[in-house]
Amino acid sequence: MSKHHIRYYIILLCFLIMQSNTDAQVNTKAYRDSIFNKYAANPVYQFKEGQPYYVVAWDSTIPQNINIVRQLGERVSIVALTSQQAFYSLQQVRIAKAGDWWKFSPSAALLLKNTCKEQTFIISSYNTDTLFNLLQTLKSDLKIISVNRPSHSIVVKATGNFIQKKLLPLKEVLFIDVRAEPHTEISVIGYDRSFDGLNAVDYSIPGADGKNIVTGVKEQKIDESDLDLYKRVLPSPISSANITNHATVIATLIGGAGNRFYDGRGIAYACHFFSSSFENLFADDAAILNANGVTLQNHSYGTIIQQFYGAEAVSYDADAWQNKNFVHVFSAGNEGTSIAVDGPYVNIPGFANLTGNFKTAKNVITVGAMDNKGNIPAQSSAGPLYDGRLAPQLIALGPGGTSDAAAIVSGTVAVMQQVYADSNAHAIPAASLIKAVLYNTAEDVYNTGIDYKTGYGLLNSYAAIRSIQQKEYNSGFVANDQYWTKNIIVPANAAQLKITLAWTDSAATLNNNKALINDLDLEVQELNTRAIYKPWVLNTSANANSLSAPPTRRRDSLNTSEQVSIPLPAAGTYQVKVIGSSVSTPVLPFHIAYHVDTLNTFVFTSPQHASDVNREEDPYVFIKWKTFVADSNQTGNLYISYNGGTSWQLLQQSLKLYTNQYQWLIKDTNSRAVLKMETSFGNFLSKEFIISQELRPSVDFFCADSFRLSWNKYVYADAYKIYTLTDSPYLKDILTVSDTFVVIKRSLHPELVYAVEPVLSNKLPAARSIALNVAAQGVQCFYKTFYYNLLGGNNLELVLELGAPDYIDSVFFEQVTANGEPLQTYSGTKVNSSSIYKRLISSTPTGTSYWKASIKLKNGAVLYTEIISVLTSGKKYIFFYPNPVLRYGSLKYMLQQDLPSDSKLQLFDITGRLLKNYEEMPNNIDLQTFAPGVFIYKLFSSDNHLLETGKLVVQ
Repeated sequence: MSKHHIRYYIILLCFLIMQSNTDAQVNTKAYRDSIFNKYAANPVYQFKEGQPYYVVAWDSTIPQNINIVRQLGERVSIVALTSQQAFYSLQQVRIAKAGDWWKFSPSAALLLKNTCKEQTFIISSYNTDTLFNLLQTLKSDLKIISVNRPSHSIVVKATGNFIQKKLLPLKEVLFIDVRAEPHTEISVIGYDRSFDGLNAVDYSIPGADGKNIVTGVKEQKIDESDLDLYKRVLPSPISSANITNHATVIATLIGGAGNRFYDGRGIAYACHFFSSSFENLFADDAAILNANGVTLQNHSYGTIIQQFYGAEAVSYDADAWQNKNFVHVFSAGNEGTSIAVDGPYVNIPGFANLTGNFKTAKNVITVGAMDNKGNIPAQSSAGPLYDGRLAPQLIALGPGGTSDAAAIVSGTVAVMQQVYADSNAHAIPAASLIKAVLYNTAEDVYNTGIDYKTGYGLLNSYAAIRSIQQKEYNSGFVANDQYWTKNIIVPANAAQLKITLAWTDSAATLNNNKALINDLDLEVQELNTRAIYKPWVLNTSANANSLSAPPTRRRDSLNTSEQVSIPLPAAGTYQVKVIGSSVSTPVLPFHIAYHVDTLNTFVFTSPQHASDVNREEDPYVFIKWKTFVADSNQTGNLYISYNGGTSWQLLQQSLKLYTNQYQWLIKDTNSRAVLKMETSFGNFLSKEFIISQELRPSVDFFCADSFRLSWNKYVYADAYKIYTLTDSPYLKDILTVSDTFVVIKRSLHPELVYAVEPVLSNKLPAARSIALNVAAQGVQCFYKTFYYNLLGGNNLELVLELGAPDYIDSVFFEQVTANGEPLQTYSGTKVNSSSIYKRLISSTPTGTSYWKASIKLKNGAVLYTEIISVLTSGKKYIFFYPNPVLRYGSLKYMLQQDLPSDSKLQLFDITGRLLKNYEEMPNNIDLQTFAPGVFIYKLFSSDNHLLETGKLVVQ
C-alpha cells in the first residue's frame, strides 16, 4: 500500500471518529432536551417566592452550592432555589419552572386512574416531622397509616383526586407513590440438595450450622409448632397474625432441623428465627431487629414490576448504611415472562422485571432461580434495574421459585456469619464481606460471565463457607482520589484468578436516575507484564440485543460490587487496586474476596450420602463433580462399583468434564457404591455411599401404657437407633436395638414423635427415617382399623386390621347396642401371622345397627375396638327415616346396596291418588304440600317392575 493510500485512510478514520463523536453529542443533547421538556412547565426569568423547584439542563458544570433534589439524567436535574442569588448563579444553564408531575413515581403516574377511589399512597419529603405536621392538618381528608423515618416517608390513605389537587402542589412534598400490595412468589420447580453445595456443607464442614445466628423472615407468620422449627422461633412484636405454609417452608429451607425427614433440613439448621410482617414494605425498625439479635433478613415476596428508586428502596439502603453488618436477601420475583410498563426498559421482553422497587436498593442481594435440571426458568425475573445495575446478583435452586432460592441464599449467609463469628471473637462480618465472598464463589452458568438473568452465577454454599474459613478476603478503606493495593501470588498451573470488590453505599435521593453515590473502582494488574484487567461490565442500552450481549472489561460506575476474573493466568504476582473514584464520605470501607482455581483438579460433590440417592423420591440423580480443565473438549470415563472397587461398571464413556454433571438412573439394588472418574490427568474416587430403600417405620399398636414401632430391615444394618423429640429443638437418640421393632413404655418416654436410623456394619452413614407422631397414625391398642364394607343384598362385611398379631390369641365380632351392650356374639377366630380378619353378616338389620370387635391377647387380657354404626335398609329395598316424619322436616331414605339410583318412586294418599311421581330417585323429598296423615309409597325398578310397597306417616 502506498503512502498516499495510508494517508487517505488515516484522514478517513479521523473523520469517522469526529463524526461519531458529533453524533454522540447530538444524541446526548437530544436525550437531555427530551427530559428537560418532559418536566418543564414554562420558562422563567427571575426567582419567585413560593416557587422553589426548577428543572435545569447544562452542558459543562453546575454550581456546587445548588441543591439538587432529583437527578433526572446525567446533566438534567430538579433543583430547589431559595433566593434570587441562587437563581442568578444558573444564568448559564437552561432553566424552567418544574411542573409538579416530577414528584410522581412511574407507578403512581400509571395507577392514578380512578381519582375518586381511596388508595394507599407513600408521601415523601425532605423532613419527616415537617411532613407529618402538615398531614396532621389535613387528616379530615386522609388517614395516616405509618411513618418511615429513614426515607422521610409517610403512608396514607386518601383519594387520588385529593392527592393530586391538595398534596402534589405543596413544596414540602417531594415524592408520591401508590403503595403496591405484597404477595408471595408463585411455585415453579422442585428440590434437590445436591445443588448449591448444600449436601457438601452438611457432610464436609462439621459445625457449620448457623448456631447463634437469628434470621429474620419477613412476610407472613411462621408456624412455630412445625417439627423442623420447633422451639427456634422467637416471639416478635412486628409479626403478622396470619400463619402461612409459605412462610413456614421458607424458614425450613433457611434452617429447618430435618426432624421430620432429611428434606426438611435447611443449611442453617441451628439458627433461630424472627418473624416480621411484609405489610410494612419499608425496612423494619433497626432497634427492634438489633434488640432481638437479628443479623440478616429474608424477603421472599414481591409486588408489581417497578423500575424506579422509590421510598422503600431508600429505606433499605439507609438501613444498610447505618447497620453495615446487616444483610437483606430478596427474591428477584417470578415475573420473568412479563414486561416493564414504565421506566427506561419499558416493553423489552425478558428483561427488567424484578417485582418491587425495594429490590432496586443497591445494598441488598437479589436472587433468581434455577430448576433441578440446571435450567433457568423463564419465570425467574431478570435485570437490569432501572439505572442499568446488575440484578439478580445470584441464582440458587428454588424449590418454589425465586422465593425459595432466596431462602437458600439466606441460610448460606447465616452459616457464613456463624463461621466468621466463631473465629473472630463472635463478631458479625460486614455485609460487604458476605457479598464479596458470595459473588466470588458463585459458579458461572447460563451465559459466559455476568449477565442480567443469573448475575454472578449459581450460589455455591460450600465454596462460600470454605472461603470464609480459609480467610480468602481482605478489607480496607479509601478516601476520594486515593487507592488501596494488595498483591496476590498466582502459582503455576492456575485455571482462574477471580477477585470481587463490594461495599455499602449511602442512600441516594428518591426517584434518582442513578442510585450510586460513592463509587469505587477495581483494577488488577499483572506486575510482570504490566497488563491491567478491568471489571466485567454489561451493556445497559435499552434493547434486547444489547442487554443480552456478553460483558466487556471496562470501568463500572453503576454497581456496589465489581468483579475481575482472569482465565488461565500466568504464574506471578498480581496487584489488586481499589480506587476511590468518587467518595463523598471521609473514608469508605470495602471488602475484596479472591480465589485461585487449579487446573486438572477433580472432586465428586454428589452423591455424598444415602439421602442423595433416594430412588423412591426420584429414580434419577445427578452425579456432580467440580473440575478445572483448559480444554472444554477434554473428556473422562465415569464408572461405578458396588463391591468397594473390586470391579467397575462403565456408566458413561467420553463425558465432557466441563459439564460437571451426569444424570444417572439409580440401580434398583440394596448395596454400597463408589464412583470413579478416569481422566488423562488421573483417576478420582467419590465417597462411598449406600443405595437402599427408605426406612419406613410404622406404629403396630398404641396403648395407654406402651406402643410398638416396627420397620423394614435395612441393608448392612446390625442395629437401629431410636430417636425422639423431647424438650430440645432436635431429635435425640434414646436407645439402640438389634431387632426391627421396639416396644416403648410411655411412662419412661412420654414423647410422641419418633424416628429410626440404621447403624451399618460397614460404618457408612445411612438416612434416618421420616419422623412419626405415634398418636396421629390412626392406630389403636393392638389394632389399626375397624371398618365395614356393605355388599350386595345388604350383606355386611366387618374388617379388623390388627397391629401386632404375634401378641393376640383370637378375635370376636359382636352386634351391640348404641351404648355397647352385647346383643349377639359371633364365633371367634384364632389369630395367626395375618393382620386382616373379616366376618360376613348376612342378616343385617333394617335401620342403624352397632358393631364392635373384641381382641383376646395371649396373656388372657381382652380389649375392645371402638363401636361403629351401620345404616342399611336390611332386607327391604328402601328404608325411609325418620318415619313418622314432620311435615316440614327432612325425609331421607336408604336404598338396598346393589339397587341402582335410577329406580322410580311414587307417593299416594290413602285413597290411592298419585301425589308425587319421581322418574329417578330424588335428592330431596318435599312433603310441605302434604297434609298430616298416612301415605303409600311404591318403589319400581328402572324397567317399571314393582319392587316394594309401604307406608309413610307425616305428622
